[in-house]
Amino acid sequence: MYLSTPTQAPRSQEGETHGPPPESRSTMTVELSQRAKSVWAKTGGPLLYLPLIQHMTDSAHVASFLFDTWLAPASKQRWAESLGLSEDELHTVCAFLAGTHDVGKACPAFVAQCEPLAQLSRDAGLPCLTMAELRSDRKELPHSKVSQHAIIAWLLSHGLPARLALGLASVSGAHHGKPVPPRARHDIQRHVNGAGGEAWAEVRNELLDWMAGLTGFDELLHDGRLSAAPMPVLVELTGFVVVADWLASNSELFPLKPRTEAPELVEDPISRTLTGVEALGFPPPWAPPRPDISDPAGFYQSRFGWAGDCLPRPVQNKALELASAEDIGILFIETTTGDGKTEAALAAAEVIASHRELQGLLVALPTQATTNAMFSRVTPWIQRLPKPPDDLWNWVITLGHGKAMLNEQYAKLNAQSRAAAARHSSSNSTGIFEEESEHSASPDDACNASVHQWFLSAKRRMLANFHVATIDHILMAALKRKHLALSHLALSGKVVIIDEAHASDDYMNVYLDAALSWLGAYEVPVIVLSATLTANRKREMMAAYAPHRAAEIRQLKVDPKAYPILTVLPRGEAAVSQHVVPTTTRSKVVDWCWHPTELRSLADSVEAAIEEAGCALVVRNTVADAQETAVELRRRGLTVTLNHAGFLAVDRARNDADLVARFGKDGKLRPHKTVVVATQVVEQSLDVDFDVLFTDLAPMDLLLQRIGRLHRHDRPRPTRLETARVHILADLGADQPPKATGGSQAVYGEHHLCQTSAALFAHGDQIALPDDVLPLVSAALGSAQRLPAGWAEHAAAAKAEHDKKRSEQVDKASGWCLTPWQRERDKRSHLEKWCPISNDSPETQMAASVRDTEPTVEVIVVPLLPDQSAAILPPWAYPDGRVQVLDVSTLPDDDLAREIAGWTVRLPARITRGRLEESINAINDLPLSRRWKIRQHPLLRGELFLPMPQLQEGGNTLQTELTVRTKHYRLRYSPDNGLEVTES
Repeated sequence: MYLSTPTQAPRSQEGETHGPPPESRSTMTVELSQRAKSVWAKTGGPLLYLPLIQHMTDSAHVASFLFDTWLAPASKQRWAESLGLSEDELHTVCAFLAGTHDVGKACPAFVAQCEPLAQLSRDAGLPCLTMAELRSDRKELPHSKVSQHAIIAWLLSHGLPARLALGLASVSGAHHGKPVPPRARHDIQRHVNGAGGEAWAEVRNELLDWMAGLTGFDELLHDGRLSAAPMPVLVELTGFVVVADWLASNSELFPLKPRTEAPELVEDPISRTLTGVEALGFPPPWAPPRPDISDPAGFYQSRFGWAGDCLPRPVQNKALELASAEDIGILFIETTTGDGKTEAALAAAEVIASHRELQGLLVALPTQATTNAMFSRVTPWIQRLPKPPDDLWNWVITLGHGKAMLNEQYAKLNAQSRAAAARHSSSNSTGIFEEESEHSASPDDACNASVHQWFLSAKRRMLANFHVATIDHILMAALKRKHLALSHLALSGKVVIIDEAHASDDYMNVYLDAALSWLGAYEVPVIVLSATLTANRKREMMAAYAPHRAAEIRQLKVDPKAYPILTVLPRGEAAVSQHVVPTTTRSKVVDWCWHPTELRSLADSVEAAIEEAGCALVVRNTVADAQETAVELRRRGLTVTLNHAGFLAVDRARNDADLVARFGKDGKLRPHKTVVVATQVVEQSLDVDFDVLFTDLAPMDLLLQRIGRLHRHDRPRPTRLETARVHILADLGADQPPKATGGSQAVYGEHHLCQTSAALFAHGDQIALPDDVLPLVSAALGSAQRLPAGWAEHAAAAKAEHDKKRSEQVDKASGWCLTPWQRERDKRSHLEKWCPISNDSPETQMAASVRDTEPTVEVIVVPLLPDQSAAILPPWAYPDGRVQVLDVSTLPDDDLAREIAGWTVRLPARITRGRLEESINAINDLPLSRRWKIRQHPLLRGELFLPMPQLQEGGNTLQTELTVRTKHYRLRYSPDNGLEVTES
């Protein structure tokens, strides 16, 4: 690994650098005045500091290092082409922007913050009032604002056009996460004491001249080669400068110096940089070598550990072929559940990344549960990829959701990485699994990517090479907020996979489409996976990615019977191509019928269906309906398992694992006769198989997902259940659509349920899978369809209500959604026009959201003995009957804290609706838990604790009371029913 210097001349074909030797660069401080050298940038207590000139040099050298060893080759090529520069010239621009981002610290409003160091500047001849005299100026003149103003003025003085100067300078203005408006120059004029007047302006210009000479930027100015940067490149450059600044600001990597030393540069700035970045162990870009795909079967077997007789499916072969032959903009892979979409997407991602030399991969999914499941599939795939070169650090992987550290595999990778970091302090470590220790990995855990501590921060984790996350992380790339440029930099050098794309609602799609426009601007290849995506939604996503082709895309014809299908929107101007492939998924015919919603009638039918034998699945659309159904079925003596979102996180994970163990493909533990009652949690990610299905009416795409759990695998069925049959719960009436339950209407709205009902009536009483998937989805969720006689008035009212709600959702989302990129029509020239954020923005209060859900709170349920004398571990988790006392008066170790963090459950919205703050205060103020020491553990800090006593000693049922404002609630929890809430 080598560090090219920011003062280098053009590099040769072999990558050799030809800059002046370190000795000549280190003497360049002689050219600086004492006034320029007297300005400080950082302090470390009363004894240490860092001169501004040193931080500027560190930042420029770190940027140079990142440019050469971390930035995706594809990004460098695109930036250079956009700016009309060579790669070496782009390297110079990056180093200069990083080296000058803090030049605005050369002003009294900043320097006066440390009086002893301010005196150094006064002694050097710079006027500087005290902080007490500059208090208002300090607030109005953050150094980022002064930096932007200084760079604009300096660039204009060198003859650059205003548009170009504003754009480049806005990078420094935005390096603390919020762009600075160009009108801020008036603040400089109004606050002369804080800005420092002419003397300080001269120092800032001197520092800019010096850094321009140090990096070679002065030659670019004189050559007139600079052109205005397009907005996407400005955004990425800002993210790049922020990363360089954060690394250069780390005093463990770049030590401060004693205040007793003169403000001179270190003798060898390159060695200082190398020492710092080597200690951090920054990862290289992924940029995999081109794989040999001449034998597709062999390729898939090597990447996914398949046996030699296991062959790829047609959709997988076609994905590999298209990834190799096409210049992918967006690749849609649409096929039925179980047809190998994930493997097809990962294989295609590797081929695309190798062709385009990309930095990494992001995989996005709808929920934490599906994200965890995907993480366990991505890590063994990474392990089978060609390894990074021996002289480079591992790639970095992160898991992106709020409960990531509760994921056992991720926590284990994190522990292994920390152990390795403690054992190895230099780059001769080739991985994280070199020595045997308590954290050594088994072959199943080993991975070419490690969990790097620097990337664990919420703002940094997307920068990792491999990021498996909830879809929120892509949606948040279109949410106006601080440090948004970091997210865009993270996305811009990756392949992005969006799984289960049909799961996003109208509100989320506002953010998703805006994000897609920026992914298109960055030429990010996107792979979209779905079993039930409508043709219209596919066209919307393509038009968002390539808005200049929207008119063409809107005319794209999609055959509703073409399924499975792969669709390619190329990166350039080539036509969209559609490729229908055969499926090897076993075809099945499912009979369906309407069933009354009345609970006793439902229970009668379930009981009759499995009278002799069979495994029945009952899917209800609300937790309350699911719990009520389970109670009725148990009352009849049936064995019932309940699964919904109202269980503790640890119990939900246990429930999911139990369902897969009993009803999965293996089938060894499959019961003879049982019922599973579940909510929507059973629709996604669980490979389970039932003999008969009863389900609440739901939108067609979700209904088909549920039907996919019926007769999923080849196995013998009870005689009466040999034919797959689904009973759809809705009440039939004359001249009107079937009436779903009140909970179903509240969750999904009458319009989608009416459309689904109409499509089912028109289709007939049998559904052939997978052949009928796309036609049914297109009929129900696509354009208007013919309705049965008598439905028109009801359907029109439902549609009007739906359109009104959708309009409200779009308006609500648009208020905080980033303006989509419009390519040639987009004339924005500086970052404030890209993401304007005011100081009182709701972003800083975490009020903006990318999901249109009611605000609720999550609590950690802590069981107590019946007399509340002690906290205990959940008794059902320790079936030996012994009480496990939890010591709440001391800090738990990490393992116990992680276990406690798994006792979380979300309270129903009816408790917090309109009373969110009061609900939080009511729980926080509970006298029993308020002073518990366990709350101070980093994994538990800031969480809400809800103590719940056992109803009886040794029992598994917990109960407590909670008063919020004037409402009184009784909360009961058990591992059989989950959380139940009633008003008392």
